[in-house]
Amino acid sequence: MQIACVLITHLPAKAELNRRPELRNRPVIITVESVGGPLALDAAPEVKGVMAGMPLQEALSLCRSATLLEADEAYYQRVFDRTVESLLQRSPSVEKGDLGRVYVGTKGLAAMYGGETRLITALLNAIPGGFNPRIGLAESKFPAYIAAMKSTGGQAIRVPDDAAGFFTRLSVDLLPISWENRTRLHRFGLHTMGQVATLSVGSLQAQFGTEGRVAWELSNGIDNSPLVPMKYRDSVSHSLSFPAPATTLYAILPAVDTLLGRIFSSPAAKGKYLRSVVMQASILNRSPWSKKLVFKSAVSSKERALFALKNALDAVELPGPLEDLRLTASELAGEAGTQSGLFVDTRKQEQLKETMRQLEARLRTRPPIYKVMDVEPWSRIPERRQALVQFVP
Repeated sequence: MQIACVLITHLPAKAELNRRPELRNRPVIITVESVGGPLALDAAPEVKGVMAGMPLQEALSLCRSATLLEADEAYYQRVFDRTVESLLQRSPSVEKGDLGRVYVGTKGLAAMYGGETRLITALLNAIPGGFNPRIGLAESKFPAYIAAMKSTGGQAIRVPDDAAGFFTRLSVDLLPISWENRTRLHRFGLHTMGQVATLSVGSLQAQFGTEGRVAWELSNGIDNSPLVPMKYRDSVSHSLSFPAPATTLYAILPAVDTLLGRIFSSPAAKGKYLRSVVMQASILNRSPWSKKLVFKSAVSSKERALFALKNALDAVELPGPLEDLRLTASELAGEAGTQSGLFVDTRKQEQLKETMRQLEARLRTRPPIYKVMDVEPWSRIPERRQALVQFVP
């Protein structure tokens, strides 16, 4: 097997229960704000039927007695990052997926660990206690993820050679498409991946656009997305507490100045460029607050970083009095800027790569940018002549 998917289901809920034991065995829904209104981000196992991205009103209709918690996404990300760092100690080929999902390249690792069973044990032991991870093994990422979903905590499942047959009875809710399109599939009477696989790719694409093609390919066991190992990135974090809760930008800026000075003076950041910083704070009588600020271009000095952050903070509305403040710089680059070159195409490629890295820092995931590649240019079927492949710099 080439890829293992290490999956921690309901990571936000489990992270909250770990730091708030009083909520155990109670129905809890974690909420997040969006342009269209509050959404459900996650829910405790006691709440049945609630899915990520579901409107909060619909989630509450499934469990009216649920306790609502504001999402602390920065905390969940820190918990997830510690998990990923632990897996990086087991394999050099690790791709960080959506929250709670990690793909590990296993080629050659079974022999190194003395067999597949010992490899699986090593991956499971890399996850902190209480998260009860699952593992799926396959030749590509999506089948490995599905196998992990079908597995149970502390166990592993291998996908058979007939991946499409393995998916036949599985719900379309497992497809990586928007909650709205999953709902539309159910309205069309398409409840399983097997039903989606029997349709033509053209009809699905006509109704659902790009996500229709994605749903058809994955339901048929087709997943050509490559494993993209993440690069190890140093992070620098410093914090301080306010003598009295800070309520204005003028009270916060001196603290930001001090923390930036500490960051740029640390050995890990010397000679490096910052692409972004994450501001985190404890709010008086409210949930913790977090804000990621991405620089338009990487900065290498405290003065430039402070100027950019001051302009960005002018548009930020503080959720309440800040009791403390933490700055974390994890997007450290060895160099930045534009350098002229002899070959124009090479310079354009470097600029494109730098733009992609900036987008990745802003979106916290690989940018949804694709390139067109010839697959079967001689085919009579237009859909088979070319394919969209995710651009990897």
